[in-house]
Amino acid sequence: MTPDEVRAIAFGKPRFGRRGYNEDEVDAFLDLIAEALAGRNILTPDDIHYVEFTIMPIGMRSYDQAQVDLFLDEAEAALVELRNPRPVVEEQPPPGRRKWFGR
Repeated sequence: MTPDEVRAIAFGKPRFGRRGYNEDEVDAFLDLIAEALAGRNILTPDDIHYVEFTIMPIGMRSYDQAQVDLFLDEAEAALVELRNPRPVVEEQPPPGRRKWFGR
């Protein structure tokens, strides 16, 4: 996940009769996530995991909660990966066997 992907995300509206997250709060938090992925702030995966947004009354401008929550899970995982990259392990042949090249 890149900062540009975070800035380009678009969430749908909640289904009719449902409440959603405050758009301004979500948008501001997305800016923080983008900056964290760019290495320009100290937002942590826990900050993403435990963030809470105001749930707006029915009919008010808001984002679908499930879509936002799913994206936040992905953003949290991306920030974990960025902060703790997995080591690259070169595959070794099993003991007692040789790698044969060109056959």
